[in-house]
Amino acid sequence: MNNLLWIQDQFPKIFSIAFLTLRETLRKRIVYFIFIISALFLFLNFSCQIQVGGEDQSGNPNFQIYVVFLFFAFWNTVLALFLPISLLGEELENKTYLPILSRPVSSLTYLTGKSLGVLTLIFANAVFLIGIYLVKQQFSDGVLSWDLLKGSITMFPVFLFLIIFGFLLVLSFGKNAAFFGGLALLVFSTFLDLFIYESAAASLVQTSDLKKQILEVVYWILPQEGTVFFFSSSLLAKSLSQVHYYGEYSLAQIGVWILLSFVLGKVVLDRKEL
Repeated sequence: MNNLLWIQDQFPKIFSIAFLTLRETLRKRIVYFIFIISALFLFLNFSCQIQVGGEDQSGNPNFQIYVVFLFFAFWNTVLALFLPISLLGEELENKTYLPILSRPVSSLTYLTGKSLGVLTLIFANAVFLIGIYLVKQQFSDGVLSWDLLKGSITMFPVFLFLIIFGFLLVLSFGKNAAFFGGLALLVFSTFLDLFIYESAAASLVQTSDLKKQILEVVYWILPQEGTVFFFSSSLLAKSLSQVHYYGEYSLAQIGVWILLSFVLGKVVLDRKEL
């Protein structure tokens, strides 16, 4: 009963911290830059022809949807990687997190609220980009791409992982190390997923059986961000990307990494309080 009352008491605090975090994110210039780039991208997508290899792709709905998804995934990944490191890094430098934690607010509540705030901004950018494109598609073609919605939704576990893992890295190693460490993990795991999961890419790399086995073990251990991306992209453009069968497992594996990063972040923050 006491635990239930404690949880009910923490909910308003989580949303308060999330609102304050969201307000802090709106002070970052990169946020406005990405929204402006998104608006420019939509304008060019609606008004210009798309040429690839000398061929006009403007009438190819699969290609257009794939380009929108790539744009959505890239810029929201940038936000998920940059914002938590920048926000918490500044709070650690200025010690502004201490007055919050000195109140009856647990480190669990603090990390949940911070993560929710950043995720809300990413969701807003996704609604802006994907929503406007789908409205235009509905009015111009009379159809709605549910595959684009599904592909976009399945990317959110990756965004949430990057946010929480970014907080963990900042708390453990500091602002600069967290940014380069998070970027290195993202790039390495994505290329590793490409090598293991994309048969076409794997065939281009010549290596020994032992090294392949080691890479496969590392693949199953590291967060499978790349596999989730490949799986999401295959949902909406099957003619442009091979069908991926590990997508559901990768989503579950990312979920485990989210939980693990969250627990470790709480432990590290509790030690900082001491």
